[in-house]
Amino acid sequence: MSEQDIEVYRQRYETFRHFDRLRWQMLQLLIAVVSAAGLVSRASSQPVGGWLWVMVGLACLIIAFVMFRVSSGMRGNNVALMKAGARLGDEDIPDLQNGVKSFSFWLTVVVGSAGCISILYGLATFCP
Repeated sequence: MSEQDIEVYRQRYETFRHFDRLRWQMLQLLIAVVSAAGLVSRASSQPVGGWLWVMVGLACLIIAFVMFRVSSGMRGNNVALMKAGARLGDEDIPDLQNGVKSFSFWLTVVVGSAGCISILYGLATFCP
């Protein structure tokens, strides 16, 4: 167990925590976007046009893409964290390689699907 191994482990763990916070901040951003869209539609005296649905859909797609990229980086960092942990005797770090089993993967799929549906609905209202 060298100082270098401990430093690598510490940095990889900090990176893991950073990715984890980013991933859940994207969910908070999604809630803010949907809430803002709800406030706009409620405050409007006329029915909102398809533009609002398209904008919400684009925001959902962007958020889903960012969530996917963050989760991908998190899985890559997890491999290095597991190796560094094994050198230090920490064998209890869970393997994140199978992302399909994770809640965040399915949340990303749902957000992306909602974005696609929102865009299609918004475009359909533009072209009746």
